[in-house]
Amino acid sequence: MKKWKCKKSEVIIDTKFFKARKDIVELPTKELQEWTYCFTNDIVVILAITKERKIIMVRQYRYFAEDEAIEFPSGLVNDNETIEDAAKREFEEETGFKCNSLVKLGSFYEAFGQLKRKVHIFFARDLIKSKQNLDSGEDSFEDIEVELVDFNEAVNLALQNKIIVTDSALAILLLKEKIDRKEIVLD
Repeated sequence: MKKWKCKKSEVIIDTKFFKARKDIVELPTKELQEWTYCFTNDIVVILAITKERKIIMVRQYRYFAEDEAIEFPSGLVNDNETIEDAAKREFEEETGFKCNSLVKLGSFYEAFGQLKRKVHIFFARDLIKSKQNLDSGEDSFEDIEVELVDFNEAVNLALQNKIIVTDSALAILLLKEKIDRKEIVLD
């Protein structure tokens, strides 16, 4: 397939958390088309299991859903931060646990046609209790409750559409598949 060529690009919205861009692209047919999309730094999602075989999930209010959501800790990768460092930072901030080891489950584009951002999903174990450090103030606000959920219950929550956050549902199903294939062995 032939690539599209960007002829002109303009940022039309620029905020701390995302930008919107309007591009004029030349299609392989030589026709020009406007393509508007949002872009932001990549995000990380961390699925972790305790020594007691409990999955660490977080519950928080999600404005667009107008409801609480149960999901896995997640957040933006800061500029000049590695994906792995972002995963460890976000996990500790939101849960109050440090993780020593990460296994990458995969990376995926999110809302592919409208949002230029990758989601990087990690599995963590070997956890050490630390201190939750939620964002608050002018730039951000987090009100997060940590919940320890049985592994099979977490899988069922995804299968029953009770985990409404796409990347979290995908994360638990990816982990289950890797365990079933014996690519990841739980102690």
